[in-house]
Amino acid sequence: MSPLPTSVNTLCLYGKFLSRSFKSVASIQNYISGVKTLHLLLGVEFPTEDWFSIKLLFRGLSRQNHHMPRRALPITPQILFQMYEFLDMSNPSDVTIWCCFLFAFFLMVRKSNLVPTSAKNFDPHKQLCRNNVIVFSDYLLVRMEWSKTIQFGNRKLELPLVKIKESPLCPYNAYNRMCTLIPADGDKPAFLIPQSKGYKTLCYSFFQKRLRDILEMCGLNSSKFSSHSFRRGGATWAFHSKVPSELIQFHGDWRSDAYKVYLEFDLHDKLSISRAMADEILN
Repeated sequence: MSPLPTSVNTLCLYGKFLSRSFKSVASIQNYISGVKTLHLLLGVEFPTEDWFSIKLLFRGLSRQNHHMPRRALPITPQILFQMYEFLDMSNPSDVTIWCCFLFAFFLMVRKSNLVPTSAKNFDPHKQLCRNNVIVFSDYLLVRMEWSKTIQFGNRKLELPLVKIKESPLCPYNAYNRMCTLIPADGDKPAFLIPQSKGYKTLCYSFFQKRLRDILEMCGLNSSKFSSHSFRRGGATWAFHSKVPSELIQFHGDWRSDAYKVYLEFDLHDKLSISRAMADEILN
């Protein structure tokens, strides 16, 4: 049997085989999409004449394998206040990690824009450098030339971070304090931590470890949170703060309405809907 081109029947059998290992139908769809991409790259015709059968396969697998995606819980301002209590603001390492936490929350930024996977993988075009953060009298302007949705330098993302007077959650004060304790040239990584000789780049592994350690100190189950919790938490807080949805989408650099799946609706939000409907009936 020739492996390529494949047939719709073979694709259906492949999808059924994958369902033994994957609970998520979206993962199976990605694998079958990979088969399609292989055909296109090799210039081989991909079978599309009976794609309806593939759609029926996905629908059947969705019914057979019920799956609710596991999403990291959002980090809220209340949790941030708790975390702050376990940090030493005279310790340069703690000051850096706190500043990075606040940037992640208020910018709703992906971790790939904040910290690299390792020091050798730091890319000044992708992760923030000191010269990407411009300090004004009452706000910071953070400039990003690359993100998951900005791959080819076709646009720039500029986001402000305003002062929050007399609050430990102020990103403006946190950044200036970090720069005072750990001065660096403009082309250096924005987030540096001290080591025996000089400073080193804050990497994702350290960021994640400190996040989990501090959450555990707060009495929270750290396994239910991740770096993505800041992004989700920031979007949720903006939603609760009555920020228009299109501005949340722009600020978080979402290309589509996908950000809506990150929003957390509490009982108060749900009650407000029910009460509004009841009030309208009474009127």
